[in-house]
Amino acid sequence: VPLAGEPKANLQVTTLGPYDYWAVAYAYSQFAPGEEAAGLAKILARSTEPALAFADDSDAGGFHGAVGIDPRDNRFDLGDDPLAYSAKRLALSRELWARVQQRGPVAGDDPLRLRRSVVSGFRQLRRVPEMAAKYVGGLYTERDPAGPGARPAYRPVEPAKQREALKFLTAGLFSVDSFQFKPEFLTSAGPDYIEWERSEPLSVPKEVLGLQTAALDQLLDAGTAQRLLELPYFLKADERKGAISLNEVYATVQGAVWHELKAGGDIDPLRRHLQREHLKRLQALLTKGGPLPADALSLARWHAGELQGQLRKAAARPGLSIETRAHLQDSLGTLTEALRATMQRG
Repeated sequence: VPLAGEPKANLQVTTLGPYDYWAVAYAYSQFAPGEEAAGLAKILARSTEPALAFADDSDAGGFHGAVGIDPRDNRFDLGDDPLAYSAKRLALSRELWARVQQRGPVAGDDPLRLRRSVVSGFRQLRRVPEMAAKYVGGLYTERDPAGPGARPAYRPVEPAKQREALKFLTAGLFSVDSFQFKPEFLTSAGPDYIEWERSEPLSVPKEVLGLQTAALDQLLDAGTAQRLLELPYFLKADERKGAISLNEVYATVQGAVWHELKAGGDIDPLRRHLQREHLKRLQALLTKGGPLPADALSLARWHAGELQGQLRKAAARPGLSIETRAHLQDSLGTLTEALRATMQRG
């Protein structure tokens, strides 16, 4: 679907794709007697062409809690750049919301039209956190048969691409500016009174938090931490200097979630929800540890100590609303207890 100003294209696939032609060629090509094996081998040799790239559901992850490690392997994405696709999904949803808010309700509309527009925009974003977060600590995987010219089975995602994905998540999904709705629009998105079971008022905070927690869960996942810690072993010595580190990821996430502590001022309710979820995950890491690598746990505790100091300073600032002050004091108490707690083993 094009963004405003982009040229329109077909919304449906109207022809066979390169992989289809390749599969048909392998299945139905005719060969002279004695030449079939060589002919089929020649067709198979095309497997490394970009248009013939293949991955299955196991590569994409999502089964038994496993997370895919190659950000190019996803279900239900389009294009050869899943990060660009994710950014466009967010832009399209924001464009949809802006357009329906500008139009407003019109006499004769389906009673649920406005509600569907909001929910549809969020539904299109549900896979975005997973797709974008897979770049952080990600590894490109290849299926090339062993032999001369074969590409490496594993290759770390470029540092610039990992940082681009991290910035997209923290600046895009964690920002209040990405989810702006006029009060008069939300108050107009009523239920269908013909139906006996009627929906509750739209909860934008609930929808936003669902996206944010999905991003937090993967960025703070033990598997992501393990790959980031082991990343240097996959790089040559001269490539390690610019590599992204687990410390950088933890610092970036924490700084984005709690940036009001340095900026000052009151904290928006949407942001307070996000901060509580981050704190909940940090508390679990500090008290339970789980499968988190030892070095990752040490880094989590170090950053928690930094956050504790920032919370203490922020809570002492004058002029804050009672909601913000209560949130800061509660957060400080929760984090302090987590840092003092004895680690639960097993």
